[in-house]
Amino acid sequence: MKKELLEKQYRQITGLYDLAEDLANTVESDFVKDKEAQMDLVEPLIAQVAETADILSEEYVSLFEVPIRKKSAKGRIETALRKLFAAFDDYRARTGQQGKKTLAALVNIADPVVDKLRKQVEKITLLFMQLVELSLDRIMHKGEAEEFRRVNEKELSSLSPQLGV
Repeated sequence: MKKELLEKQYRQITGLYDLAEDLANTVESDFVKDKEAQMDLVEPLIAQVAETADILSEEYVSLFEVPIRKKSAKGRIETALRKLFAAFDDYRARTGQQGKKTLAALVNIADPVVDKLRKQVEKITLLFMQLVELSLDRIMHKGEAEEFRRVNEKELSSLSPQLGV
């Protein structure tokens, strides 16, 4: 692969840190009345994004430095992505449980960042699927995996048929 492409892909992964920071910044928004409640809402997702970004960036570099590590990298990558998709689910569950009008406003502040973050994670998932034999069914819930396959049908069809897509 060309150096420029590798650097671009690496920046996609490390871009998760910037999105986590954007999510953290929602706590300081002027629209937030209860900063502690907002932090309670977004902090678990922020922590999981940072942990996943650490693992994925390490594994990305490692895959090119030691290509024979693909099998061992697969487990770490799938686990990291699974935990992050679970954190998205947990975030949605927490926001769904918040019935107060003020908290609904807080949720609206974070939701666009969470949506952007999720789209970035989906791009990164596709990136890793080009490098390692990943199984969407080990990463996402069945419904999410089906939707991911539908939305990314073109990209997935270009992947090798032996991949667990």
